[in-house]
Amino acid sequence: MIKKFKLTDQAKKDALDYANAIISKGITDPDHPSGLNGGSIFDRFYCGYLGEWAFNLFLLTNGIKDKVRWDREADGFSDKGDFFFGGKVIDVKNASQPFHVRLMIPLVQFQRCKKDYYVATKMENDVVEIIGYATSKDIENATIGDFGIGITKWIFHTRLKPIEDLVYQDILKKWEIKDGN
Repeated sequence: MIKKFKLTDQAKKDALDYANAIISKGITDPDHPSGLNGGSIFDRFYCGYLGEWAFNLFLLTNGIKDKVRWDREADGFSDKGDFFFGGKVIDVKNASQPFHVRLMIPLVQFQRCKKDYYVATKMENDVVEIIGYATSKDIENATIGDFGIGITKWIFHTRLKPIEDLVYQDILKKWEIKDGN
């Protein structure tokens, strides 16, 4: 499976437009004030969008896009999730610095609205890589820490489940059951 994607100029423009739309509407979530090490709210939404873009391209490239829906509504406040399939919700979290080695879910966000799956992506030098995933139960049992952005549940990237498991054991299997195939 292809898991690394070079950012395009169009993806960067779309991410810029997305982040600007959220900021201009004043709908940012006060429980998530900024990125790590002084990163701005804008940076958080810009980088988050690019992680979602890469996961969408991962699904498309690997022939499973028609089974999962990407919700790109510029809504920085709701915790409804990023991708949907068979009644399940996927939230994508993008690590945007070389030293980012954890999938991190803000505790307040996790408590407010748990997703079924959390996908970790990592962006370095204009390339976004799909790292792996965790289930809601994995996050429930995860370590709690504060890395300068508030209390988070976290799992090292090296401890995540392979993304292929999510695709083959969950997305495609549930789709086949739902369709009766």
